[in-house]
Parts: sequence; C-alpha cells; structure tokens
Amino acid sequence: MGFRELMHRVLARQAEGIVAVPVLSADPVDAATPVTRFVPDEVYLEVRIHQLWLTNERELWREYQPFGTVVTEFLRRGERVAVPSVLGSAELSRRLNVVSGDDAVEFGNIRVAGPVPYEGDDVSLLLALFRTRTSDWLARSFTLVEDVASAVGFGGLAEAAPLAASLVRGLDSFLDVDEVELRVGAYCSWSSPSGPDGLARSATELAPMHYAVLRRPRVGAGAAAAAELAALRVRDGKLCRLTADGSLVPYNQHDFILIGVEARRFREDYRRLEFYRLWEQTRRHVVDGDLGVARRLWRQTAGAIFTDDLTRPQQQALHAEYERLFTELVDRFAGYGTSTHRSLGPSTPGPDHEDDPETLLRKAFG
Repeated sequence: MGFRELMHRVLARQAEGIVAVPVLSADPVDAATPVTRFVPDEVYLEVRIHQLWLTNERELWREYQPFGTVVTEFLRRGERVAVPSVLGSAELSRRLNVVSGDDAVEFGNIRVAGPVPYEGDDVSLLLALFRTRTSDWLARSFTLVEDVASAVGFGGLAEAAPLAASLVRGLDSFLDVDEVELRVGAYCSWSSPSGPDGLARSATELAPMHYAVLRRPRVGAGAAAAAELAALRVRDGKLCRLTADGSLVPYNQHDFILIGVEARRFREDYRRLEFYRLWEQTRRHVVDGDLGVARRLWRQTAGAIFTDDLTRPQQQALHAEYERLFTELVDRFAGYGTSTHRSLGPSTPGPDHEDDPETLLRKAFG
C-alpha cells in the first residue's frame, strides 16, 4: 500500500461538508521584505500547521483521542518520495490550548515537513485528522507509529524510503478499524511554478500559501457557499472570517486545519547538521595545536557541507566561508612560520570569528 492508495482511501471516507480552500492573508504587507518564491535548488520547502481547531472539547477528551497525519510527496535526489509526519496524542498534548469559552481545543505552530531543498516538480500533501474512541491497544498502536516517526525525523524518513513507506502502510491499516473516524481530510497537489523567479501563474501552481481544510455542514448551494469560503482570511497565523463591516473575527464554528506551505531562503537548524558538529571539532583541535587531526577533520567537514540537506548555492557559500575561517584559525594559532596555509590578512582582534552558518549565509546572500 503506497501513498496514492492511502490518498484514495482517505478521500473515499470523506463525508459531505469537508472542503479544502486556499485562504488569503490579512497580514500587513511589508514592501521591504518580498515574499520568497519557489525556485528550484535555491529555497527550502516547509509545511507548518499554523492552527488546528477541534470543537466539542469535553466530548473529545472524555471519549476520544485525536490522531493526525500529514504525508508530503516531493522530489528528493530526482526521485519522488512520500514522507509522513505523525501527530499523536503525545505531540498534540504538548501543543494543547483549551479554549474554554468555545468549548474547544486548539493546537498551533507544528512543523510537519521540511525544511528540505525544493528540487522542482510537483508537491503534494495528504492531510488527515482522525479521532478514535479511547482503547489501550489502539492507543499503543498510534504511539508506536508516532514514536518511530519522531525518532527518525522528517529528514531521516526522506532518506530512508522503505521506512517511510512502512509508516504509510501503518497509517493505511488504521482505516480498517471501525473505531477510527475521519474528521478532516484532503489531498492537495501543486505543479512546479512556470513563471519567472518562481512566480505561479495559476492556482494549481506551487506558491507560498495558506490552506484551510474544514469540516462543516453545507450552507447552501452556489453563491452562499462560495461567499462563506471567500470571507476566510489568515491574520497572525489564525483563521478568521471577514465580516460585512470589514472587521476580522476568529473562525471557530467547525473543525479545521490551517496549514502554511512556505518557501524559505534559510533553515533554522544549520547547527544541528553534521557539518557543523565536525566544524566545531576541527576548530577545537586547531586551537589546541593538533593540526594533523584538525586537517583530517577539516576534510570531513568540507565533505559534509555538500549534503542534500542544503541547497547548492548554500553548499558552495558555506564551503568557501569555512575554508576561509579554517585558514585564518591555522594562521592565528599555529603561527605564520609553521602554517602550510597562506594568511588572508591580519586576524581580527577580539573574540573568535563569527562562524554561525545562518549568519555567514545571510552575509553572503543579503
């Protein structure tokens, strides 16, 4: 059972009233900070649940437990991969906000995909939120799937296609259980943008967006239903409704998931990548005078920089910057007479050179 089969089975279980729509942003536009577009090999793809709203809080927590998944399909090393992110009760409990006035629960700001270099081609998402009547064996099954996915992480699953496929099959198996009820589910797919500089020319092309998947009763046919959906807006990561007088009020009538599909120029986790761990060891050995070990570690660092976790321009920029820093460190701590590296100039006074990857990249790319 693969991603496509899981997608078809989720959609087959959709009840009337589940709808998925792009939502306009009501946040102020900063003209000085243009929106980052999806340009292959230059940006990172990231998918984040900005808001997950569940009505009937008392019923949910006394009789049911929620369980969600987002399966992201994208291009990785020229091959399409489907990577699941699993949101079990453990993860959701950490993000829980009980909204007592509305008898609801709210979760927010959960990254479910990425950051991963965008290589082009289509990007597809399968979003599914289930609830199940609490039972020990079912809870243990959900926890097992969640624990495996969390332990490996999104990046690891993208590398280990068989493991990701096994988790997708495990998710599919839950659909055969009568106690599992689909609350919100949708499949979305966008093609690679065809415009210049990553600009999308149609709604079916990939662009940074907010997307809402709602479970609500039908409000009538044609214009009435279209008007309700057209009034939806996003302000500060929250789903809102635009009223007749132009004000925004929180949308809280029905269960929904609000996701953001984003293109990012920079990651926020460079320091957790392997190359930075190696660089820290390299720097320490240079300072300690172990130049032989330091040079071996520098070669490993240089190789680790050229990882598929980084876009190609950032690989090249980081390699150049860390090579410069390594040369300067050797010149500073080994002395000009014994160093086999040529100095690029006098060492800057004060503390050690700034070697934070994101800082270096922001200086390089502006």
